[in-house]
Amino acid sequence: MNKYLEEALRVAKTSRCRYQHGCVVVSNGRIVSKATNKKVGDPKTAWRKAHIHAEVAAVLAAGKRAPGALVYVARVLADGSPGDSQPCKKCEGYLNRVGVAKVVWT
Repeated sequence: MNKYLEEALRVAKTSRCRYQHGCVVVSNGRIVSKATNKKVGDPKTAWRKAHIHAEVAAVLAAGKRAPGALVYVARVLADGSPGDSQPCKKCEGYLNRVGVAKVVWT
């Protein structure tokens, strides 16, 4: 497993959601943002009135550095081990519209 997926796993373990996901955005070989999925009521997502997926939160945080970036998304299972992660259709569409170069999932 590469170092960016390992970091995404560490980030995922900090999520307070039932399904723990973490994401890192990498541009020019450097991590430019990190995020977890967030629950309703989190002050950082109050504007959305719903939960926000880790990959969307991380790409939003990356801002202008997101187009052309690499995005690493990881899921952690209840026992702490890595789990398979897949994009939902909305996130997949969002990442395509933003123009990230590649998404790597656990």
